[in-house]
This record gives sequence, structure tokens and C-alpha cells, in this order.
Amino acid sequence: MKNITANTFTPLYDELEDRLRLVINYQDVQNRVDLMITRAFTLNLIPAAEEFIDKHYKNAELVEDNVTINFEDSNNQSVSKTDDVNLELLRTQEILLIEVNFAYDDNTKQTLLTFKSKDISTTALFDAHTIAQTFKVIKSSIPFIKWGISHHF
Repeated sequence: MKNITANTFTPLYDELEDRLRLVINYQDVQNRVDLMITRAFTLNLIPAAEEFIDKHYKNAELVEDNVTINFEDSNNQSVSKTDDVNLELLRTQEILLIEVNFAYDDNTKQTLLTFKSKDISTTALFDAHTIAQTFKVIKSSIPFIKWGISHHF
């Protein structure tokens, strides 16, 4: 299995596939991964992530309403929405996301997040702010009305 360190996360809705596409490292051609996330997987992942964040980071101060986050303490990672031209220009073959693992470290108060497909595993280390913002941005890419779900699910 190929292992990649995730430095950027760019989620968007792919209307043709009717799935979320999570582009990891979109500008790094050698380490870019385009993960496709099904509706069913998304509807399980978001509440699980929110529960995990609430459990481990309940008392942390979380900055609201940022679209781009720089992980200055975690290898210069970022969560961003970017322009479609760059996304399409560097597009790779889409890979189905089959598993997400959260590993919280009580000593460092950080979470190791692993996204897995059949042949690729990507990992990133998050603090309270960046994990909350990552899932907030992913959730903002969901086509709520088209998928027949409430914005408050």
C-alpha cells in the first residue's frame, strides 16, 4: 500500500459522480490523491467526525468561519477551497474512499487522521482547530438539497 502525507485538503461536490471529491495535495503531482466519497459514507463520516471532535476537543477554542487553514505547527498543511482550473489541470484518477481512522494522542492533544482506499493511505496530524475546520469545509461541500438532507444533520 502506498502511503502519502496529506498537506492540503480540498473538498468539492462532483455532480457527474454524485459524490464528494476530496482532493489531497492538489498541487503536488507526485502525491496528489483524488478520493471519491459516496453519499452513504459521507452521511456516516460527518456525524462520527463531529462526535470525535466534541469528545476530544470540547473545551478547545475553535475559530469559526475560515475557509482556508494553515497548519503552521503541522508540516505546513492547509484546508482550502481552490479554483477548478488547477483542480482539473492536475486531476488524477479518482479512488474510492473506503475507511477513515481517527487516532487521538492524550499527551500531544493531536489527532492522526488516516484516509484509506484499496491501495493508498494518506495521513495528517491535526490539532483542535484544524480538524474542526477540515470537517467544516468538507461538510460545506455536501449538496444538502440534492441529497435530500437537512443542513443540520
